[in-house]
Amino acid sequence: MIDMKINKLPVPTWTWLKVNEQTVAVPDKISGITASKTDVPAEVKVGAVDFSSLCLGDVELGAGNEFRTFSHKAKTSGTSYTVPAGVKVESPVRIVYDYDNAGAEEGSLSRTAIVLGEGSELTVIMQFKGRTSFSANDIRIKAAKNAKLNLVEVFQLEDGSRFVDSIGGRYLEKGGLKLIQVKAGDGDINLSCCADLDGYKSTLDIDTGYIVRGGDKLDINYVARHRGVKTDSKINVSGVLRDKADKTFRGTIDFIKGCKDATGDEREDVLLMDEGVHNNTVPLILCAEEDVEGAHGASIGKISDEVITYFESRGIPEADINELMAKSRIDAVIGRIPDDVTKAELLSEE
Repeated sequence: MIDMKINKLPVPTWTWLKVNEQTVAVPDKISGITASKTDVPAEVKVGAVDFSSLCLGDVELGAGNEFRTFSHKAKTSGTSYTVPAGVKVESPVRIVYDYDNAGAEEGSLSRTAIVLGEGSELTVIMQFKGRTSFSANDIRIKAAKNAKLNLVEVFQLEDGSRFVDSIGGRYLEKGGLKLIQVKAGDGDINLSCCADLDGYKSTLDIDTGYIVRGGDKLDINYVARHRGVKTDSKINVSGVLRDKADKTFRGTIDFIKGCKDATGDEREDVLLMDEGVHNNTVPLILCAEEDVEGAHGASIGKISDEVITYFESRGIPEADINELMAKSRIDAVIGRIPDDVTKAELLSEE
């Protein structure tokens, strides 16, 4: 095992807060993994991944440079999905990874490249199931002018799993990423996304919903790099912490000099269900350009007495109120998934 530092805060704060980065133990041996199920529309070209030839080798990854080095050295295979210019793909690409290596000393790495031609649109849905002692996922994206990507990731891993998910992408004029991440399962999960909003009016829109329970940990790092004029980012995170769960959220909006009239907003809503939970919320706005608008906010706490009284007056016991409020947070994120099949599956499993 070796220790790998990931999800670093772009500008560190006090070390005693222990929020500047996350450290994960990585097995000495890493192998590639093939999706257990893949459904790809005919309009999408599928090939072997080659980050360098796809001009994705220099994409900044949300997990950071140590993860990039780890992914490069692993030399595992991967898959690229390319959409030609002007093609708006109606059906989603569906990818399912079903892990089954409980107790294995070996880790696994999946690598994905998504390349969108000018004016194209695509939805990709990735589901991660089963139990894995350690697995990682490397996704790199290139969106040309007016290209739009909807990326949905659903984490339904089992207890004892350890997982690192890292996304990086570049978005040209009016290109954009809509990212939805749902943590509905168990295990220690590390999520990250870095978006370079290079082009005029390029966009990033993130919606994340989570439930963390038992002694599990969730570590999140999102970075929006505003480089283009009138770029826009929105980051919304909503979740529930139960038992002795531990969660850290880092959200960075980086206004780089020259991104005139750019706007960014990040919000988190955290429901603390038990006394033993531990929560860190670290919103960060970096500003090297004067003519921009940035905002952040967080709502962290228990269900208010007023809300409990309201529901109890209508005959709903407190235990049911807690479950109802917890479920509503993740259901709201699931409801934004642009695919009825995935929405129905997730809502039926709760």
